[in-house]
Amino acid sequence: MKQGLYTFGLVLLGMLSYGQGTIVEDTIVLHLDYNDIDSIIVLNGLPSGLLAINNDIEVHRVIYETPDVDGSTTTASGLVMVPVVDSCSFPMLAYLHGTKLKKSETFYYLKGEWQLGVIAGASGYAVVLPDYIGLGASPGIHPYQHTESQATASIDIMRVCRTICEQEQRQLNGQLFIMGYSQGGHATMGTHRMIQEELSGEFTVTASAPGAGAYDLSGTQLDMVASFDPYSVPGYLPYLIQSYQHVYGNLYDSIQEIFVPPYDQTLLPLLQGDHDMWEVDAAMPPVPRDIIQPAYADAFFSDTTHPAYLALKANDVYEWVPEAPVMFNYCRSDEQVSYVNTIVASEYMINAGAVDIQVVERDTAISHFECASPSLLFSKVWFDTMAEFCNSGVGIQEQSKSNEFKIYPNPNSTGLLQFENARPVFVSVSDLMGREFISAQKISVNGSLDISGLKPGVALIQIMDGENRTTKRLVVE
Repeated sequence: MKQGLYTFGLVLLGMLSYGQGTIVEDTIVLHLDYNDIDSIIVLNGLPSGLLAINNDIEVHRVIYETPDVDGSTTTASGLVMVPVVDSCSFPMLAYLHGTKLKKSETFYYLKGEWQLGVIAGASGYAVVLPDYIGLGASPGIHPYQHTESQATASIDIMRVCRTICEQEQRQLNGQLFIMGYSQGGHATMGTHRMIQEELSGEFTVTASAPGAGAYDLSGTQLDMVASFDPYSVPGYLPYLIQSYQHVYGNLYDSIQEIFVPPYDQTLLPLLQGDHDMWEVDAAMPPVPRDIIQPAYADAFFSDTTHPAYLALKANDVYEWVPEAPVMFNYCRSDEQVSYVNTIVASEYMINAGAVDIQVVERDTAISHFECASPSLLFSKVWFDTMAEFCNSGVGIQEQSKSNEFKIYPNPNSTGLLQFENARPVFVSVSDLMGREFISAQKISVNGSLDISGLKPGVALIQIMDGENRTTKRLVVE
């Protein structure tokens, strides 16, 4: 893993027009080759050789101009990952992250789930990972769950990616995929909508995959967070209140008007970007509503023109009709973001005439955090079926032993998996989280395996040939 100090910096300002997406800083911090990428895949809990590694990746750490919530110009930060491919063009993928509070725990500082971008970049996507405004190297506080600023920061880093590719004489092919989970699911919906409704002449969304987002803030999610029941992440409530007060300025005149003691003194210092979310949760009572002044709560729940309700309503992100395919991911036992958000959003879009909406329940029993990995990996697999990748001829292909064993049909809807193998092997089947579906079975030469019991999704086929193991990815339809 080679560290780089190739910095363009402020010199680029003279080369670019002033405005949104103008680059302020661009530093290549990493050049990742096959071994680096394969190590990252293994560190993320996936078997070596499972995912195709088609090219090296250059990781750019960037700061760029983007609108602030008041319309003035501020800066945002993030990462841009560019495939090291010179011979043809490639698609762009935007990964929009979930809830973060501490500025230093972000992509700009190579923290959080930045390695997901590496996995996508190795397949041949140019990947953008925005921190949003108020996080990373961006000044001020983060406007949490603010649809417009999440979208503009995400779109402007797409412009940064386009500029970097032009400067490096690498070509984008015009395809754009957007995915995110939790807050990133909310941001994915808002970004897709803004591009479709306002920027269709500049970008075209090929597909988006929002996961476990609070799309219905003013209804479904409000019911969950504002109930009288304990809530697993109570810090979300003051984070959202502080955010919307920052954006709209009219939720309250003084902090004592909305928060009861001691929370009127203890919470705001924790929400300035130098504390982790767990610290806010630890400072909260189990029932988030207990921090709210009763008079304020009474006024809020009795008046649909209340400024706080209007702020929530302004940041609902589902009342529109996507023209590109959308795949919603959720898990029914999500304890942080009610799965009903997904049902409300998808049903609205389908009833309004959207023609390509998929709704996929990844599991019925796992938590919000546990649901993230299968949702994001399945989303990428879905994108891969539409993406037009560059076949550079210089990339890294599957290990030679993997080519000795073939499986078909793949994708598979027949319930029977056929093998091409010159000698007997043992085969087991698991999911992406390592849970075994089919224990090791002996497969004779050019034999078959009954997989009729597998649910639609992605399965890992482990082929054991003596001491050698090969992993194949199977899409079950």
